[in-house]
Amino acid sequence: MPPADRPMPMPRACLLFPALTLALLLATDGSAQAPSRDVKLAGMGIRKCTEWQQWKDARNIESRAMALEWAQGFIAGHNVYARGGSATASPVVASVAVLIPLLDAYCLKNPEQRIFAGMVEITQSLGGAKVNVEPRATPPRAPQPEQKGRLDS
Repeated sequence: MPPADRPMPMPRACLLFPALTLALLLATDGSAQAPSRDVKLAGMGIRKCTEWQQWKDARNIESRAMALEWAQGFIAGHNVYARGGSATASPVVASVAVLIPLLDAYCLKNPEQRIFAGMVEITQSLGGAKVNVEPRATPPRAPQPEQKGRLDS
């Protein structure tokens, strides 16, 4: 059993998912500012900061370790994107010792935000690429022609 202060090792496949998620998110015309579709993701990044804080208070080391593994995979995905794209962002390096206080501080200030949003902000604050993850505005629906013979109740 690993010591309590060290996270449990994760299968390599679990580390690949966050990197692929970010790569798919940023797979556009080379611009990190205009993703071509809304952000879709799964895994620990969709958890709210309230859960991150609850895990801390409950000393739930396993859940926090899984979230940190996801966060490090997110950073790895960022670095792959920043290296291969036209972005001028520097690679981000953040150990668990750096990520924990940054994510703690973000989640304390933004309890209803998702861990993903915190990692975007943290990565940018560490010199990473600027990423626009705001949902695109839905265009207004065109008015539908009135249907003849329709009975209103």
